[in-house]
Amino acid sequence: MRRGLIAALLTSLLVVTAACGSSDSTDSSGSPGAKTTKSAGATAPAKQKTSTIDAVKVAGDAGKKPTVTFAKPFSVASTQSKVIKEGSGPKLAEGQEVVVDYVGVNGRDSKEFDSSWKNGGPTSFGLAKGKLINGFVTGLVGKPVGSRVLITIPPKDGYGANGQPQAGIKGTDSLVFVIDVKKAYKPLSKAEGTKVTPPKDLPAVKTDAKDIPTAITIPKGATAPKKLVAQPLIKGKGPKVTAKQTVNMHYLAVNWRTGKPFDSSWQRGYQNLPLPNTPVKGLAEGLVGQTVGSRVLLVLPPNKSFGQDLPQTDVKKTDTIVFVVDILGAN
Repeated sequence: MRRGLIAALLTSLLVVTAACGSSDSTDSSGSPGAKTTKSAGATAPAKQKTSTIDAVKVAGDAGKKPTVTFAKPFSVASTQSKVIKEGSGPKLAEGQEVVVDYVGVNGRDSKEFDSSWKNGGPTSFGLAKGKLINGFVTGLVGKPVGSRVLITIPPKDGYGANGQPQAGIKGTDSLVFVIDVKKAYKPLSKAEGTKVTPPKDLPAVKTDAKDIPTAITIPKGATAPKKLVAQPLIKGKGPKVTAKQTVNMHYLAVNWRTGKPFDSSWQRGYQNLPLPNTPVKGLAEGLVGQTVGSRVLLVLPPNKSFGQDLPQTDVKKTDTIVFVVDILGAN
């Protein structure tokens, strides 16, 4: 299935952050405590001399942007990780949501290509292959929350042969990350809480045997609301969402005018919505104040919606959009 529209509107460079730890290192198998090694038989990119993570020096206090230095060009044949400062929290596990600060540096030219400090604050992502480049996941799993972690990643575990042109990363570039792990938790898989009976004049949400939303029916002959509607269908028991948080959510979206669904996260995996940065104002306004675990029906008038025609869909900038959102977590 194609990439979600919410994710596309919030495109940012895919980055990794790791937990800080002890002097332990992790090899490309991801086993905590293993000595840093290169994969057997691995070869370096043409005309580049391979090195090890020990050639990278990290200076600065945890919690503040680090200074990263190494002799360039720097290249590794396998993903390697090292705990610079160990945290006291639980160990990271694949499938968690992690909140991190990070800086990414290109091994070829030692230029910084991404940083949460530069972007304005910690970022949140799902710690799973397919959501992140593989080297991030390999380097972070097993590290304690609260740690500062150094990860060096070869192209095969990074952006592959195509690189990441928007960040100046070539298909032969190794990457260096320093990550401060702030927090980790396991989001819900779907809404959980007390069911709420909505007014009859609102769109009706159909669910399958697993209580997953599959369709939204627009009332026949009904006029689309002129103002934002935010109606809980399930009231979760978690904390209230605030305007400064990132929400982990599943959603289904339907065009009121046509009644047709045009996007869903349920078959792709949950999405992260940074409420301070979303261009879809109605999503942020409608989710603030709702509780984690809730399922919320949102009706977004045009002035609270995408503000543009959406390519490859029937959605026009003048359309009212209906969302059903499961709030799985917030940080």
